[in-house]
Amino acid sequence: DSPKRLYELKGKGVLGVMKGIENGYAIGNDLANIEKFARRGVVYITLCHNGDNLICDSAAKTANTHGGLSEFGGRVVSEMNRLGLMVDLSHAGRSSFYNALEASRLPVVCSHASCRALCDHPRNLDDDQMRALRDVGGVMQITLYPGFLRKEGVATIDDAINHLNHAVDVMGIDHVCLGTDFDGDGGVTGLAHAGELLNFTRRLLQCRYSEDDIRLLWGGNFLRVMNEVQAASEWRK
Repeated sequence: DSPKRLYELKGKGVLGVMKGIENGYAIGNDLANIEKFARRGVVYITLCHNGDNLICDSAAKTANTHGGLSEFGGRVVSEMNRLGLMVDLSHAGRSSFYNALEASRLPVVCSHASCRALCDHPRNLDDDQMRALRDVGGVMQITLYPGFLRKEGVATIDDAINHLNHAVDVMGIDHVCLGTDFDGDGGVTGLAHAGELLNFTRRLLQCRYSEDDIRLLWGGNFLRVMNEVQAASEWRK
């Protein structure tokens, strides 16, 4: 096997550690840094965080610097495609989101976002964005950050399940996962930390999702996109 390949799926197990970068600011203005990250095992990069960078405009704290994805950002997306790194559009502004979908020749992900129809927050995806993500074969991961699940009151596991069910209704079972964001203030009553994640499986069973569905929602869909993006990379072969 190529030493550039991070994951190797064998039977039921996944070997290796998934690494990601949240904020393409780390790339600076040098595309060569993307390959350096790929060689260190990074499998996805979130194009921006809270605030615009050289790549694109953010959904939050934005000055609409580029009006979406910058020219440099387009080259970043192309280079990530070449190297087999997933493009993560969490935090990206609406124009950046659609620009990046058009720029990428491979499926993209939103590793931690929720549904704007249920919680009107600029970081969440509206139904049109969710359908566009589905149409390119991408995946949306429902996050457990309380402010993205409800505007008022205390967010709970019920809210997370409601967002997940809405996403499945809009996008289909093959395009939704859980993205806890536990290392970024994620966690709600009933799903406050990794030790309570069994509650998620219990609730999915109560919602009458099948075992195959649950495998997809627990990460199978994300791994499918990762494998497709890596398989399309000549660099990894």
